[in-house]
Amino acid sequence: MAKILIAGIGGGQKQNGTYRKANYEIEGKKYEGRTFITSALEEHYGIDKTIYIGTTGSMWDNLYEHYCNKYGIEYKEEYAFQLLEVIEKSKEDYTIGIDQLDLSYFNEIFKGHVEGRVTQYGINEGQIFENFNIIMDLNSILEDGDEVYLDITHSFRSNAMWMFLVMNYINDVVDKDITIKGITYGMLEISGANGGIVPVIDLNAFYKLLKWIKGANDFKNYGNSYMLLDIVGDEEVQKKLKTFSDAMNMNYIGTLKQNIQSLKRIQDRVEALEGPGKILIPEIVKNFIKEFGDIKKEYIFQAKLAKWHLKHKRYALAYFNINEGLKGYIEDELTSIIDVEYKEADGSREKNHYPRAKYFLGILKNKKESNTIKKDNIELKEISNIFEHTREIRNDIAHSLGIKQTAINDAISLDEYCDKVLKIVAKKNFIKDSELKLGIIGKEIIYV
Repeated sequence: MAKILIAGIGGGQKQNGTYRKANYEIEGKKYEGRTFITSALEEHYGIDKTIYIGTTGSMWDNLYEHYCNKYGIEYKEEYAFQLLEVIEKSKEDYTIGIDQLDLSYFNEIFKGHVEGRVTQYGINEGQIFENFNIIMDLNSILEDGDEVYLDITHSFRSNAMWMFLVMNYINDVVDKDITIKGITYGMLEISGANGGIVPVIDLNAFYKLLKWIKGANDFKNYGNSYMLLDIVGDEEVQKKLKTFSDAMNMNYIGTLKQNIQSLKRIQDRVEALEGPGKILIPEIVKNFIKEFGDIKKEYIFQAKLAKWHLKHKRYALAYFNINEGLKGYIEDELTSIIDVEYKEADGSREKNHYPRAKYFLGILKNKKESNTIKKDNIELKEISNIFEHTREIRNDIAHSLGIKQTAINDAISLDEYCDKVLKIVAKKNFIKDSELKLGIIGKEIIYV
């Protein structure tokens, strides 16, 4: 485990031929006469290695001298002059290629302690993307357990954006156990009004805000509250949010319906959250409750949930719920015709018309294929078509059969299916009337 400081380095300001020095204050402790804020940060946090990111116009010559003094390494004026020559040219011509500034010697003599990375000025999209590749290669030097500190005091204002990109990259992309310990900024602009002391502030709050925003986005779009759990202060709210997300991702419809009601009961606690959560979470919870909170019939819940999953490109769960919702709708409709109790295999007795729903759909398919359903019964044919297609896809997904090869077309079809099924399940007595009128399965229905 190592403590890594990643910092920007600018061109610096000179007074009487030398670079200005400043007095920094970190967490109440003063560090006086420092040319680089990194000098104070290294000492204060016990940094093992510092990585500098700068352009060809940054003060590499002074940085070289500083670390030669710190580590007792021979200072070579010829090398310092080579650096200074490129730096001065760069101030007159910012198009000088980054390959003109040779930091190989710098990186070799300070290996294990200091490393410099030269970036473009970032004046166009091509340079920005080139800088991205250079900076994101930081992954190669980070290891599991490393603690990273970011400093955005020096260099261009755009460098602060790069540092936040680094931060997000480390947290969201790098597959390593790395912790962002601090984001610092030395407020040089207020030193005159602060007795010549430059306060170093911790901007970790911005990182936390980004985490809140990303967590809220996951919760809103996918029902995933997991990123919010360790930053939501209320334990009861944490528990309810996690249970809700678990049920959503497992597609446990009964549990999910209960969880929606649970969220409804703790709305006052959600509203009482403090900090960013007060703004972000209550509205999302309200929307979930508004969308699903007052649905009594499970098949309607499934149909609406399918539409919600479709909206967020979760096609597999949408297909599961469309298929099951149709069966549940027919089961419920048939229940209004038949109220026959029969003995289950385990000896229990309950009303169960689910097998009859599947049988109804089977007979419907046969009648459709044999053209014995009249043309004016279009909706019955649609029910059969949607059920059969969604059943095929559901089974292919559930059993990983690898039969279906039309992902794009099936994703397009799903949009149409969701809208149609929502309209179908809203019709009361449609299946009942069809059965009583057409006798699709007739007397056989009670013997299924």
